[in-house]
Amino acid sequence: MRTGFACLTVAAALAAAAPASADHVVTPQEAQERLVQKSAARQDDQAAVERLLSSPQAEAAGAAVGADLDRVRAAVATLSDEELSDVAARAAALQTDPVAALDSDIRTLLMIFLIVAIVILVLRAVD
Repeated sequence: MRTGFACLTVAAALAAAAPASADHVVTPQEAQERLVQKSAARQDDQAAVERLLSSPQAEAAGAAVGADLDRVRAAVATLSDEELSDVAARAAALQTDPVAALDSDIRTLLMIFLIVAIVILVLRAVD
């Protein structure tokens, strides 16, 4: 008797769950589109940081703090999406606004800050 009741209860639960699973909040196509958008945004952010790290000013800033820019470039790929987006926004600001006509020493210091920020974020992620 108990076994029959348990089987009936499981069957009823499965029957009730079947129609509910057909009603998704997000369609598979929408989910795929969001994934593609996120991937494209990440690639754009990585490209923005790479452009900045490839500049002569970044080379000088890296040399000033003894940072190996090849290792910094490799570390960029390990940043989370949020961290990468933040660093890319800072890199884009340095590229589009030449630091509001500040002299090259201040620009170099800002590049050093960006390089150090990447290194710190990677070290936090490793721990």
